Amino acid sequence: EIEEGNISRFFSYIFGSFETLAQNKNLHFNVHQNYRSLAAKFDADKLEKITTNLLSNAFKFTPTNGRVEVNIEYTPKDTTIDVVLTVSDNGIGIDSQRLPRIFDRFYQVDDTSHRNYEGTGIGLALVKELVEILKGKISVESEVNKGTTFRVAFTLAASQQKNGSTEPIFETTHTEMAISMLLPEEGVHDQNLAPTDEQPVLLIVEDNPDLRLYLRKIFETQYQVMEANDGQQGVEMALQIVPDMVITDLMMPRLDGFGVCERLKTDVRTSHIPVVLLTAKATLTDRLEGLGLGADEYLQKPFNKEELLIRVKNLLQQRNLLREKFSLRSAALPSAPAVGNEVSQQLDNQFIERIRSVIEAHLSESNFDVEGLCKELKISRTNLHRKLKALTGTSATEFIRKIRLQRAAQLAQKETMTVSEIAYQVGFESLSYFSKSFQEEFGMLPSEYGRLVE
Repeated sequence: EIEEGNISRFFSYIFGSFETLAQNKNLHFNVHQNYRSLAAKFDADKLEKITTNLLSNAFKFTPTNGRVEVNIEYTPKDTTIDVVLTVSDNGIGIDSQRLPRIFDRFYQVDDTSHRNYEGTGIGLALVKELVEILKGKISVESEVNKGTTFRVAFTLAASQQKNGSTEPIFETTHTEMAISMLLPEEGVHDQNLAPTDEQPVLLIVEDNPDLRLYLRKIFETQYQVMEANDGQQGVEMALQIVPDMVITDLMMPRLDGFGVCERLKTDVRTSHIPVVLLTAKATLTDRLEGLGLGADEYLQKPFNKEELLIRVKNLLQQRNLLREKFSLRSAALPSAPAVGNEVSQQLDNQFIERIRSVIEAHLSESNFDVEGLCKELKISRTNLHRKLKALTGTSATEFIRKIRLQRAAQLAQKETMTVSEIAYQVGFESLSYFSKSFQEEFGMLPSEYGRLVE
């Protein structure tokens, strides 16, 4: 959408937003425009995204006490204005062999498993696409350990609007979002870690803020999206919130995707969670290692958005089938869940069996509740709820009640006890509530159940 206004002031809004970030990162940030006021017609949204992504990249790859400089040269003509935007830094630079690929989506400047700098994500790829839409050109020069310079040249239509006339208020939401992602301690940690059961909870573990944002946009309409900016934080958050699904990058600082997968799949609290590994490393050895550690899916970057959506949906459907297999309506537990590797299968079975044995040991105690169960299991109420919900589709309170009623059905079938005796035996103090609960569960009164089963 083309707007008419002061192009110099528009860019000043964007540059001003980065001042705080520069102070926060102890960077020298210098800006120069050869016109302080110049009326033009321009696409504010596209220019904001181009400028913000170039600056974000410069700030991202420039170490503390480094320098980032922006220069804009305007050349007004009769009906047009030629513009050259230059963004320079003295950061880590880019090797000449890698330089031709930096506009590829998800390209990693540092491709080690525990890299110190994340990749260019979708930022530079988006910049190139937007510059071409504006019929402009973008070029880059870089030298390792000396820095990088981007130049964007494009032409704007001149405006007849007087420079001193009323200016529109420009929205710079993309800039604000980009800056918040460059401050991960504020952008990722301040999340509401109390997910509800209204939508599946998806945890994205990715150190590249551009890719985190891209993944969030893909899933946020159908899932509750949580974010972690490296593998270690991802594991900590998974143990805290017990998500329904984890999508993790492979190459990350502190703990890589293999480590994330191994820790989640070997911890009883998280062993049931499907894990999707995203990586540019797609050798057979890497895939086998990931799958061997329990990864449920392994997708190569750049991935197809629709394929990722379908794979995540299918994994959650498989998890729903697993719930049915763990249904307490069947007398015996399944020998193995529908998905997951052998270790996680065993952990899930052991977890359910452990819960059942604890509840059965306290069956006649009417005051034995979720708090008592959590204490016996040494697990938080939230973790117990999320794990049980994932495996059985029931809450902890419902699970305890189902175990009581299942045992009541077995006693009713023997016909050696009265209904009142059965009720007290399985921890119900109210006979009317017991009969009502039994009928809701089995479709008949306990007095009728034994005769019908026979």
